[in-house]
Parts: sequence; structure tokens; C-alpha cells
Amino acid sequence: MKSWLIGVCCLVLIGFAGVVETEAQAETMQSSLDEFYEFGEVIQGRWVSEIIWINDWPGYGKRGDTETGYAEYQISHNRRVVTGREYAGPGSDRSLLYYDASKQQIVQQVVSSGGNLFTHLIYKKDGEWNYKIMGSTGEGQEITGSAIRYISDQGQTHRWIGEMFIDGERLDPLRDTYRRIGD
Repeated sequence: MKSWLIGVCCLVLIGFAGVVETEAQAETMQSSLDEFYEFGEVIQGRWVSEIIWINDWPGYGKRGDTETGYAEYQISHNRRVVTGREYAGPGSDRSLLYYDASKQQIVQQVVSSGGNLFTHLIYKKDGEWNYKIMGSTGEGQEITGSAIRYISDQGQTHRWIGEMFIDGERLDPLRDTYRRIGD
């Protein structure tokens, strides 16, 4: 009886520690409305990109291939929304970026022509824009990962560096480059 009680107590403590860790992680991904406005200004405009496919993406390209892409992000709805369009190879995607005031998070929802869906939680940490990546492939496999948007050349060059997984399997490193070509 005593060992059973100790076992139950251990399980409760482990569960509580997981909840505390999850809540602490959620707090570190929080942003202010002013940070959302700042991020919108950082990504708004027209971009040319160099995309290195980290996986065989249906409707886009094969793992390891490099494509030139084009992107456009525009601030709208009284600065409360940033809409985005990206084209790379034969594929394209649309995104909607907004501030969730109840969770204090910057959220980007992306839908691709290949059937992939992404949700990015974007937050500033140590002066860099970080992404928590979640989503699913068109076949229903789970996509997870994280990335950082490194900004240089007075905001004219962005490198999106990180790692992604499909159903827990690591993909090639994320390493895309965007160069601003206009507003």
C-alpha cells in the first residue's frame, strides 16, 4: 500500500512539473501588441527568396533542390493583420498574421498549394524573432519545429534558420534567404 501511494504521488508531481514547464514555455512565447506592430514592419514589402527544399514537398519540389521564390507581405486592417503570399517553383501559399490579445501571441497561419498547413507562434527572444512551428502535411502527418529569423543589412536580408520534423523525423536544416526588393 505504501509503495502504491508513493507511486501515485510521483505521478502527480511529474504531471504538475509538465504543466508548470508548459506554462513557462507559453509565457516565453508571449509578445506585446507593439512587438506585433514591429514585426509587421520588419516583414512588410516584396521579397525575392532562395529556398532550399528540406523535404520532398508535394506541389513544390524535391529535397535538396534550390528554388528562387517571391513573397509579398502587406499590413492591413488598421495594422491588426499582415497578409502574405509566397511563390516558389510551381507552389504557392497564403498566410495571415495577427495578434492574439487573449494569449498575448503573434500568430501566423499558412496554407500551401501542396496541402500543408502551418501555425507559427512568433516571439522576440534575445533580440531575434523566434518561431515555434506546428502543422500538418496534406497527408495528415504532424509537422513540428522551430526557427529564427536572422535580420541583417538594415532589414534588407532575412535568413530563416531552423529545424523541422514530420511525425518526429528530422528534415534537412531549414536555411532560406529573403532579400527585400521593394515596399
